[in-house]
Amino acid sequence: MSNYTRDKDVYIGNRAVELSSDLAGYSESEIARIISDEIGIEVSRNVVHGRIYRSRTTSGLELKPRPVMPYYNKYVDYYENGKVAEPKVYYDFSSGPIKILVVNDLHMPFQHEDALEDALVRNRSADVVVTSEVADMYSLTSFAKDMHVPFENEVEEIIRWFEYLNENFPVTYVLNCGHDRRLPRYILSRIDSSLLFLVDTNLMKVLAKPFSNIVTLDDVYFTINDALFTHFDKHSATVPMRSAHFTHEWLKNWKDDLGIPDYKLLVQAHGHHSGIINLPDVQLVETGCLQKTPKWIISKMNKLPWVRGHTVVYQNNGVSNLDETRVNVYRG
Repeated sequence: MSNYTRDKDVYIGNRAVELSSDLAGYSESEIARIISDEIGIEVSRNVVHGRIYRSRTTSGLELKPRPVMPYYNKYVDYYENGKVAEPKVYYDFSSGPIKILVVNDLHMPFQHEDALEDALVRNRSADVVVTSEVADMYSLTSFAKDMHVPFENEVEEIIRWFEYLNENFPVTYVLNCGHDRRLPRYILSRIDSSLLFLVDTNLMKVLAKPFSNIVTLDDVYFTINDALFTHFDKHSATVPMRSAHFTHEWLKNWKDDLGIPDYKLLVQAHGHHSGIINLPDVQLVETGCLQKTPKWIISKMNKLPWVRGHTVVYQNNGVSNLDETRVNVYRG
């Protein structure tokens, strides 16, 4: 029987990653001193820094089988082989009646399937879908994780979602916001910004290539006639409706600079709360979320429970019918 001998190089790398986690909270110099004491040889801060950096640029799973990606493979010619999709669909919604379905904060692959199904089944007649924070980008974050979620799984869920929307609704608009922007930050931490021209960092735009009815946007806001749909993630609040108030007050000062026209309805996502308030000049709506409640949110005792739901807006000849605005809460 052979004796087990710990590989010091492997131990240094693994121990450095452990001690650098958000839960441990040690600096690289402190980590170097701790490991030096544990293994009895001098370990420098530079060695620790290198091991931590390499751990964040590779998962260590490269040699293991990758997840099967049937949805990605179905459209691989668009993503890898230069196949050109049909031109994106743009509509003029200034005349006639339209129904707008707002489904935000899915955080795929952590979407609440039953709440999402409820929203889609109840609103199959919608003319327009507005969606935002489609992805969670869990696998790209640097915080300590309590489960393994391959990035491929997230990509598959997004493509599945886009395919469904493309087949069932005339047009969908996807705001570029929140967690969906974690990919650019991930890339910027690894390559020089001068090389960004080589990479399209808007993952929603890339994955929407095969679908002519999925229109991706570059901003966190979008107007349809007199309704403004927003996902300002800097205007978050633990109190319901405060996020919508913050957004509206901020826009009073900045909408001219941004070129946003006057609006009488503002639908704000991101807060994961739900409600409607009518002010003298505008109707404010918070649209809820369609994400499962993660474990970490329970520990934040100052937060109210998230509200799963969606919003429906009705317009006729370019005018929103504020009496018909509906915030539907899923209670299943």
